[in-house]
Amino acid sequence: MSNDVSNLEGSEELGGQKVRLYPVTRIQGRADIEIIFTPYHEVSEARFRALEVRGLDRLAVGMPALRVPQVLSRICGSCGPFHQLASCMALENATGAVLPAAAGTVRELLCWLWLAHSHLLSIIYTVLPDLALPMSDMAVRNITGIYMVEQEAVSRLFRIQAAFAEALGTVAGTLVHPAMVVPGGVSSIPDVRTLSHTAELLEGCEDDLRETLRLLEMLIKRDAQMTFTGTTLEGHYMAATVEGVPFPLGDEVTVKPFGEGEPVVLSHRQLLDGMVEAPVQWSYLVPVSLKGADHLLTGPLSRMNMGYGPDTKWADLECNKCVEQWGRPLDREFLAYMALMLEVIRAWEKSRLLLEEWSPAGGVACAAPEFSAASGVSVVDSPRGVILHSVSVDGSGIVEAYKVVSPLQFNCPMMNRHLSGIARKVVTGIEITDAVAQRLQFAVRAFNPCVPCGTH
Repeated sequence: MSNDVSNLEGSEELGGQKVRLYPVTRIQGRADIEIIFTPYHEVSEARFRALEVRGLDRLAVGMPALRVPQVLSRICGSCGPFHQLASCMALENATGAVLPAAAGTVRELLCWLWLAHSHLLSIIYTVLPDLALPMSDMAVRNITGIYMVEQEAVSRLFRIQAAFAEALGTVAGTLVHPAMVVPGGVSSIPDVRTLSHTAELLEGCEDDLRETLRLLEMLIKRDAQMTFTGTTLEGHYMAATVEGVPFPLGDEVTVKPFGEGEPVVLSHRQLLDGMVEAPVQWSYLVPVSLKGADHLLTGPLSRMNMGYGPDTKWADLECNKCVEQWGRPLDREFLAYMALMLEVIRAWEKSRLLLEEWSPAGGVACAAPEFSAASGVSVVDSPRGVILHSVSVDGSGIVEAYKVVSPLQFNCPMMNRHLSGIARKVVTGIEITDAVAQRLQFAVRAFNPCVPCGTH
């Protein structure tokens, strides 16, 4: 990691300096942390900077609408299927297409499998090194270093991840950029044999899930005292919901304050209308807030705060245990790591319930959309949080305007405020030690940022 020091001549921090920590490791995409100092070498602020831009949403303009979901699925690797789904839903809302019931069930199953698969990758490559080896040298602070001392724990995680990956590939046809979700529904309805095999794959995960959960609980309790001292999260959290319960395909968005106050429920269109964009000169990322909610959190910890509902008893029980131990609201950064694991369990429970209750016989896969000049908005709650897509098409089905808003855009103002609070506690001068640099990166990774999604 490089630490670059430069002066701030001609800026509002005249006379001070800034330090650049590059790169931020174990996240998706390229980013750095910039620490701004006062003339007295005290921390003024710290901020996360996205160093790449994608612009795939701009490529969509002028393109036949039916091609757009596949293009936008390439925004990033882990969140791509959710962008594809959000794009399809926006087109369906614009055209008035009615989603067949069987297609809706397939989509829900895919959402839970995608969510679990993405979270497991985050746990393996991002979370576990921070929790298991917080004070170790950077050369061994990775999944390989953990495997050298705890082979069984790593093997359990890989077994779970492999089961979800195979289940996802079985249902979607392929694991990488599947074309299963299309405007109007899905490309096909899985047969009984496919669903039975998927159920068998998931059934074998229970013991490994329980052991992994206990391991993460132990590591979080230890590190909460040793490493993750600092500020708590303040502001609002939000998630897509159905009757107040988080759901990836929820028809509403619930926004709640971390402190006292009543929740606000918004439609997808109201969320779009209430957004406030605040472009900055120092990052490719455009931060987004809501009117009356300047600092937002979306993602696993937001959904954990809202609760999982009675139909996923195991995940809900573990969530209640966390509330008993840490209090409500759940506003400490390390609890975001626990939220990842609890959502894997919830996705496992939800997937099994769908497979047990659903019969695919005679289901209609797709309702063809009919285009006219119209616009549509959709919201999908992805592994990293709320994704919004907005599209306008003309009468011949050509895209006239397209907009994407990602979880990182919503999270950025809160993440930067939290990062600044941590920096003021641990940074004692211009010279940044490795331990301090890693503590700041811990704070960033708790938000699980995806830069390709953020700059789409």
